[in-house]
Amino acid sequence: MKLNKKVLIIIGIIIITIIVLLVIPPNSERSDFEKSKEVVDNQLEEPDLKLTNPLISEPGMSDPHMLVVNDTCYVFTGHDVGFGISDWVMPDWRIYRSTDLQKWEHVGTIKPEDNYMGKGHTSCWAGDIAERNGKFYWYFSNHHDDAGVMVSDKPEGPYKDALGKPLVDSFDPTIFIDDDNTPYIVYGRTDYKIARLKESMIELDEEPKTIVINKTTYFPDMDKNSLHKRNGIYYLSCSGYYATSKNLYGPYEAQGRVGTGWELDTPYGHGDFFVWKGDWYHVWCRYRDRKKDRIRDSYIAPVIYGPDGEMRDDLSQLNATLATTE
Repeated sequence: MKLNKKVLIIIGIIIITIIVLLVIPPNSERSDFEKSKEVVDNQLEEPDLKLTNPLISEPGMSDPHMLVVNDTCYVFTGHDVGFGISDWVMPDWRIYRSTDLQKWEHVGTIKPEDNYMGKGHTSCWAGDIAERNGKFYWYFSNHHDDAGVMVSDKPEGPYKDALGKPLVDSFDPTIFIDDDNTPYIVYGRTDYKIARLKESMIELDEEPKTIVINKTTYFPDMDKNSLHKRNGIYYLSCSGYYATSKNLYGPYEAQGRVGTGWELDTPYGHGDFFVWKGDWYHVWCRYRDRKKDRIRDSYIAPVIYGPDGEMRDDLSQLNATLATTE
């Protein structure tokens, strides 16, 4: 039977369509991270700044949060000392200073005996640091119970308790100052709360509101948050996972993760995003051996942003370091 030309053309189109569908997977089968990875991979370049990892050579420097003052960068960390045991033992917080993100000097220690937690407390959990009107405010977690605030005239301290009691009734505080200079606190674990702060930085200026995260892709249900803003987009992150919104209060849309490995694909990599000399960086902590104990180190990597706000850590230096040590 002879087929006419029109039928042959239709058959050809059908065959080509089948081949295309077999070779190229549907867009819906690719994760948000894979899509954003395609966009930002083309922008990855060897950074001019050679970073040192772990960030601090002393073991146990966890929960890093950054403060940039002029040409000096400060990192405020937790202090893990529970070697060989499966529990967190954290007797204080540490302050380190650097002018190049490479060499760090220990310049201060914040102790629980200087706030309402009291002497001998060993659950000095994650906090955050903020500067306002020439004062420096350290927001700290009292175990998983609540969060308080301390104040100092210098980044290095000494810090004193500003209230003598908790500021909020949950832990893991993050301080965010928006473009209009309004300060906010974000805190909590399974449900993040947000509230505007008064100019004093030690009082809430409104009732806290729950942040809604639309989890169209995976976003952890636990652990320390971080919040930053770039080009009108708010980034709410937990470990290596992040969600975005055009509205500070949300709702936020889960976008995937910023990297693979290095604790970025777990909920445990407490961290922070910050700008240093015009470039964005991500700092976070990673367990040495979670099966052995609860000792963590802090790591740093440049952040690459895509044209639609996608973000991903440039792990090239970290991966190169791993390759040379294995």
